[in-house]
Amino acid sequence: MRRGRPQLFAAVAIVVALSAAGMGRAEVVDRIIATVDGEPITSHEVQRYREASRSGENQLTEQQALEALITDKLLEREVRDKAIEVKPEDIDKYVEQVKQRNRIDDYRFEAALEAQGLTLKKYRERIKGELEKSQLVNREIRGRVSVSSDDIARYYEANRAEFLVGERVKLRDILFRVEPLDSEAEVERIRRKAEEVQALAMSDRSFEELAKQFSEGPGAEKGGLIGTVPRGELDAPLDRAAFALPPGGVSEVIRADGGFHILRVDKLEPAGYRSLDEVREQIRETLYQRAMEQRFQDWISKELRERHNVEVFN
Repeated sequence: MRRGRPQLFAAVAIVVALSAAGMGRAEVVDRIIATVDGEPITSHEVQRYREASRSGENQLTEQQALEALITDKLLEREVRDKAIEVKPEDIDKYVEQVKQRNRIDDYRFEAALEAQGLTLKKYRERIKGELEKSQLVNREIRGRVSVSSDDIARYYEANRAEFLVGERVKLRDILFRVEPLDSEAEVERIRRKAEEVQALAMSDRSFEELAKQFSEGPGAEKGGLIGTVPRGELDAPLDRAAFALPPGGVSEVIRADGGFHILRVDKLEPAGYRSLDEVREQIRETLYQRAMEQRFQDWISKELRERHNVEVFN
């Protein structure tokens, strides 16, 4: 697994998403149950946080919500003390990514915000806070975490059962897409085209070059390479064909999973343990995330609380 964009850990993710929940209206101040550098946290605030963080039947306990709010306030102070600031263009980029992921335009995006009682300005303020805290955590945590080759080797030996796999094939695919609204005549035209290309693949033509020229599937630019897949992962007709082919074998045209496929098996791998080289980066990511989480918890519970005055009242 590759490391993606830096993210806050679970405790911070909850805080960021909900930190502003319920703050749009004035309420009578209730009993103060904690302070952070003299700033009060009330029981009403904790209760609002609990309600906003409910996911199905799951809800934070009062103590969990209180700890999350304390963490939020500590992070806000650290952001301010270290003068971390997010540029408007970074917020613009984040908002655009949200719209693209949800495939909505500006109008629908703002309508969705309004349905949640948010203005675009308020939403951008929340995102600004999230990105600032993300920068803070990555500055304080990521540079202080490392995973050695010895750590990876020890994990592999202690957890080999995790890496036992069944029979696999290294597979290439040339896909001719069929859309749901295509007419019978169009489907027949696509099938005939696939058969023509299959005949070329059975001759002296390079399968990789044919995939680059004709395939409409993933990996076309890599000569149709799908990767190494275990038995049972593919759509049933494709799975049967792939595991019936010898290395270097090319399939007939197969109708399945979105269109017409032509498969080629590059390599057949018997059941067994994946090698350390195969899983090295996967293990590195697992150990890295564990170390990050532990470092984060230590930083929050020890270093930050030592630098700030946190009081919790019974």
